[in-house]
Amino acid sequence: MIAGMKTLSSFLLLAVAAAAETVASGATQPQLAQDPEGAFYCTFIRSGNIEVSVSTDGGKTWSAPVVAIDAKGKARGGMQRGPRIGVDGKKNVFVTAPLCFDPEKQKEKYPKNELWLASSKDGGKTFDPPVRVNDNEGSAAESLHQLAVSVAGDAHIVWLDDRAGKGNSLWYAKASGGKLSKNMKISPPVCPCCAPGIAIDAKGNPFVAWREMADDGSREIFLTISRDAGKSFTPPARVNKKDTKIPD
Repeated sequence: MIAGMKTLSSFLLLAVAAAAETVASGATQPQLAQDPEGAFYCTFIRSGNIEVSVSTDGGKTWSAPVVAIDAKGKARGGMQRGPRIGVDGKKNVFVTAPLCFDPEKQKEKYPKNELWLASSKDGGKTFDPPVRVNDNEGSAAESLHQLAVSVAGDAHIVWLDDRAGKGNSLWYAKASGGKLSKNMKISPPVCPCCAPGIAIDAKGNPFVAWREMADDGSREIFLTISRDAGKSFTPPARVNKKDTKIPD
């Protein structure tokens, strides 16, 4: 297991029905994905970089970690702010992470991150140079995001973005065929301390959920759905019937 990460170790115990196996020592903030054939792909922060390890035997053994995004040893992560990973039906691997590459900003206590995406066409053995997801520089500083990958190979990404003003709203982009779509705003202001959620249905349509930023002292859960693979989204619909009573 990755040191200190009880959630991942529990998952691996369940996956292999045996003792937990070491994925990578000295690693933090792991995320796990599985391809249609059952192989596992794990991303994490280690030595200040974003790394990936793969298991093709149900979690019994893991490949030597490779660097997916070279952050020059400066990747920090944080609560809900680690890397994310997804894999498609052809074993193309996608990794996202909030990172700062500006040497001057890295000197700050809280460097302003951008959201980055790296992809692998050989099952996680090597990765292409990362591309910035947020097309408005400096607007993804909150670093809360989520990634989901369809079997067909589309990487759907949602994140908190402050370019619209009045706090953070939820924005969306899709990587498909080696190209990243234009960013799209899909929500009104959202809770600044909660990561969004995203899932893909069998047709490749994304479902996105988040907690709102409310003025009445109760932040509720909302959902929006795309029925055209991310080209457009339905108006947000409230999920919970009773108020959460969780204040801003």
